Amino acid sequence: MVEYIVFFGLVISGFVFLGLDIRRIKGIQVQQNIPPYFEELNKCESPIEKRVLKALWMRDHKATAQYPMSPYRLDLALPDYRIAIECDGKTYHSSPKQKAHDRKRDKYLRSKGWITLRFSGKDINGNMSKVINRIESEIQKKHFIT
Repeated sequence: MVEYIVFFGLVISGFVFLGLDIRRIKGIQVQQNIPPYFEELNKCESPIEKRVLKALWMRDHKATAQYPMSPYRLDLALPDYRIAIECDGKTYHSSPKQKAHDRKRDKYLRSKGWITLRFSGKDINGNMSKVINRIESEIQKKHFIT
């Protein structure tokens, strides 16, 4: 008797999971109320972006991940202060072509009134307090300007 209960329980749970998977494949979204922090955390593209985002939110700075700034997209942004935070991986941002692209992007952002703060993965992983202090010093400068 117990074997039948276990068997039919497994069959029913298999159909439930099959139905959920079919909904996922078809793109049917189940409405979820995800807190803003987790929404931003899910948008981060690298572990170093997540570390900076977590540290900023812990200090009550509501940073936005993957902020659109046409024609670019910022790793992290503090839109109220017009601060762009770029978390540069070791290999990707070290090529001459990428450095030229970064300079062009920074110039564009400056023309829109933004400041760009760039931090390497080494800085983020090795000295987060220094990274946060640098960001907060820019926030303080922006407070005095406005």
